[in-house]
Amino acid sequence: MSCDLVTIGCVCADVKAQPVDELPERGTLGLVPSLDMTMGGLAGVTAAVFSQLGGQAAFAGCLGNDAFGDFLIRAFEDANVNTEGIRRIDGQNSAATVVLIGSDGERTFLHNVGTVGILSEDDIDFDFVAKTKVFHWGGPGLTPRLHGDPIGRVFKKVQALGVKTSLDTCFDGSNTWLPLMEAALPHTNIVCTSMSEAPHYTGTADPEAILRFFLDYGVESILLKMGGDGLMVCNKDTTHTFGPHDVSVVDGTGAGDAACAGFIHGLIEGWDLARCGALANAVGALTVQTAGTAGSNISLEATLALAEKQPPLRA
Repeated sequence: MSCDLVTIGCVCADVKAQPVDELPERGTLGLVPSLDMTMGGLAGVTAAVFSQLGGQAAFAGCLGNDAFGDFLIRAFEDANVNTEGIRRIDGQNSAATVVLIGSDGERTFLHNVGTVGILSEDDIDFDFVAKTKVFHWGGPGLTPRLHGDPIGRVFKKVQALGVKTSLDTCFDGSNTWLPLMEAALPHTNIVCTSMSEAPHYTGTADPEAILRFFLDYGVESILLKMGGDGLMVCNKDTTHTFGPHDVSVVDGTGAGDAACAGFIHGLIEGWDLARCGALANAVGALTVQTAGTAGSNISLEATLALAEKQPPLRA
């Protein structure tokens, strides 16, 4: 089966508690009004939201033969994400995260990398990837067997198949940053990153300089997520800046991953850069309004309706 988008990298079960504005004293019990579990992770959420926008997405990675893995398979199936490329592994735990969400929507994460940490280039079915349009790596910093030269070889091979390559950065707990993914950048068509991460990769906190940093590697399209300040998109010809939508934030988890899905969806459809940025900005704004990372409020119709209300601040 062919797909528009194949994602690899981080997918995990998010066990979310909210609101949590302070921790109870050590050795005591604290009560929270809400405690639930949803699918999380850069690669997983991007695939799910892309599917909700009407595209055909697949996740290709490793999950354990455990309860978290069963939950994630069901979550993918509920989102109409193709699971043919998933390998289940005995004796391994699927990735999971404890997410503490403050009353302002800000999140703090405790993450176990699980089976995401054993994904290697040998796990990638290139015959399957050859049938897609974009191959997306979500989670540099969480996939140690792909870091460095391996991901460079993978991206080079994927491009040789005529498939666009994409990556979405994440926070690197090892504080290594750029060396984890630099080998992939000369073979990368699309970069999605954020102002909380990009300065560590690029050595600059200036948004324009961050965009130039990735353009200098030959990257074609860049999405720079700026949290509550909106986002920027650029290619070699133009840059567009979007302010934030005025929405009530319930849960910010997955908003950046959803924005990646919107941006990639627009690029695959051949839309102009400004419209791709507007879609990314709108789907992120829809995501924060509900608990969970791929809420039922997300559809292409709803996202386009919101996007039309927020033109770029400047080009």
